[in-house]
Amino acid sequence: MKILGHRGYSEKYVENTLESFQKAIEYGADGVELDVYWTKDGEVVVTHDSNLKRVFNVDLDVREVNSKKIPKNIPRLYEIFEIMLDDKIINVEIKDANNAEKIVQYVLKKRKQEIIFSSFEHDIIIKLSRIYGNEKFGLLFDERHKNLNLNDLRDLFYKTNIFSAHIPIQLYYIDEKLFFEFLTFLKKLGKKIVIWTVNSEEEVEMLKGLADYIITDCVEKIVGYLKKTGR
Repeated sequence: MKILGHRGYSEKYVENTLESFQKAIEYGADGVELDVYWTKDGEVVVTHDSNLKRVFNVDLDVREVNSKKIPKNIPRLYEIFEIMLDDKIINVEIKDANNAEKIVQYVLKKRKQEIIFSSFEHDIIIKLSRIYGNEKFGLLFDERHKNLNLNDLRDLFYKTNIFSAHIPIQLYYIDEKLFFEFLTFLKKLGKKIVIWTVNSEEEVEMLKGLADYIITDCVEKIVGYLKKTGR
């Protein structure tokens, strides 16, 4: 079971910042999860929201400006590649679906680390997985996919080379039976299972032997628990 810091070590540090990513690794994470957008001049910046108002109190949409107008404390993706050791994992969530392939091409030119691309836009991810067959692509799930059944999932995964499914832990609390059916189904297909956002020791214990990766805000706590109890 690999541990990825959700937007870095976001429980204690400002999400999606260089400090947050550095601290996630310092406290023992195997890698990080982050969110990216494409700027007007072709840079890839790391932020969960396209507008910087919520986190940085700057009313600016990164998709609509050149990167020079974006504050320096908003990381450029290449900076993350530079500070991360080569053996770390980076889950790049593509928020900007309109520029998804440009983002993939950018990453492939600059990365040194293991990359898992993911998005809620399943059609785009499946298409990219066919074009870039040697890379790792994952499908993200949330409430917008609540009406999917196992037959739908079979269609999504069975005839594609999708690497992973990224499942919210909230599904366990909404429909425990469906949650475990989904994970069992994915295991049979040989797909990797990524669960987000896992912040309790009880959740980690439940996921042992099921999840290949867990994404957490609470890096120090979860890494410490696994050191004590084993992965």
